[in-house]
Amino acid sequence: MSEEGHPIKIFFVCTGVDLSRRGIESFFREAFEGLKDAPGLDITLYKGGGRDGDREKRIRCVPKESRLGRLLGKAIRRSGYVVEQLTFLPGLIKEIRKHRPAIIFYSDASVGMNLYKYRNWIGDSYKLLFSNGAPLASPILMTDHVHQVTPFYYEQALAVGESVNRNTLVPYGIIVPQGPPLIDPQLRADVRRKLGLPADRKIILSVGAIGMKTHKRMPHLIREVGRMATPRPFLLLLGPVEEGRIEFTKLADEVLGHDNYQLTSVPYGHVGEYYKAADVFTLASLSEGFGRVYIEAMIAGLPCVVHDHPIMRYVLGGLGIHVDMAAPGACSLALATELSKPFDPAAAIERRESVRTRFAWKSLQSDYTAMFRKCVAGASN
Repeated sequence: MSEEGHPIKIFFVCTGVDLSRRGIESFFREAFEGLKDAPGLDITLYKGGGRDGDREKRIRCVPKESRLGRLLGKAIRRSGYVVEQLTFLPGLIKEIRKHRPAIIFYSDASVGMNLYKYRNWIGDSYKLLFSNGAPLASPILMTDHVHQVTPFYYEQALAVGESVNRNTLVPYGIIVPQGPPLIDPQLRADVRRKLGLPADRKIILSVGAIGMKTHKRMPHLIREVGRMATPRPFLLLLGPVEEGRIEFTKLADEVLGHDNYQLTSVPYGHVGEYYKAADVFTLASLSEGFGRVYIEAMIAGLPCVVHDHPIMRYVLGGLGIHVDMAAPGACSLALATELSKPFDPAAAIERRESVRTRFAWKSLQSDYTAMFRKCVAGASN
């Protein structure tokens, strides 16, 4: 509760919610759903897309992926993403002046920077709480408190002299469906048929930004699957194509063959069906801010072949298959080994229950509430 005995009024702010699907948008959507009814908190979600709802409000802006967003970005020599945030700000400032939140919880850097710079002009005493999921290297300036989502970045912050009073470690949360993952072979086959995926082949799934130069390193994954013995598994790449689609598709066609892979992007609510259809999950990135897709895969019970890094080890909690993704052949060998094993329902259930114990919102609700109270109590910079 606030000092006056009222719930802490918090704005959850993310311009891309209901406009696009990165890890940040998924986090803010699910954080809102998971925490909005927590005792002592009064949360409203402010977003750039979709419709107004119960305690969620759309603020009109120019989407980063729109033609106008790209044109304006070129005109001001900034990205469409910055345009999206800057055009979102006037409506958000109006809401701040009207409702006077105690905390603005955000990850969009341009939004936070401007709310910090012009706080006196905006005329309120809100605290800025930056969720560092992208992540930014510490020290992180122009904010009041930093939400660190893994021990790796939390410890880095302290190592460069950041205060424990200004940083809080709480992992991303996620909604975990009740019961076990889908383990019935017939039902899994039904999902594949519904999605138009091969019924008689092993399926490797990777989820993330698709392109020639993104840090998800999808071209590396294509080459690694190309190293596998024929007949190869089917490669399913799920995510937005950020750049170089023609070049990327040409590479996949040359290495795998047109009929041996699929790249697609689907609405957030449909992603879970693709996890149910897969046999193994992998991501070739060498670092992540958190790696939400790892826990999405674990919820579906999938074995995860990932890079050997402290963040991946933390998120997967001892249940991942860790390899040196920078070493040619390491990923393909691990995938082949994992796909040669028979399906293990007990292991699939263990993976989902690990996520439920460590990352379900019910398990984390008190930790987030404590972070919000700590932010309100701290002094502004």
